[in-house]
Amino acid sequence: MDTIIQPVARPSKRGSYRRHSDEFKRAVVAQSLLPDASVSRIARQHNLNANQVFAWRKLFGEGQQESGNNVCTLLPVTVVAPVIAQPLAQQASASGGVIELTVGTARLRLEGAVDTAVLHLVLQRLLP
Repeated sequence: MDTIIQPVARPSKRGSYRRHSDEFKRAVVAQSLLPDASVSRIARQHNLNANQVFAWRKLFGEGQQESGNNVCTLLPVTVVAPVIAQPLAQQASASGGVIELTVGTARLRLEGAVDTAVLHLVLQRLLP
């Protein structure tokens, strides 16, 4: 009996990964960010792994990176007058001074002595 030895050709791992365009990735991310969207279901529709969709969401959907640049939002700040530090007892009795806070369309202006408990409740409602 003769034995014939032939090399077994293995498929190359190189090139087996699929490449997706940024447009495709952004479209999948946009679908996953819709209300009542299931990342798992969207991944199955596009023959993807859900973990891949979550990675793309981090990259494109949450605004952390856009075209490779970090995005930063600056808030406007205006200093009206310098504030001189006073002991806490004097601050409560002082009638001067103004605090002005703008959050979205809401605007809060405080003048004079302020009840800290009420201020705390108001800020909880205004700030997310």
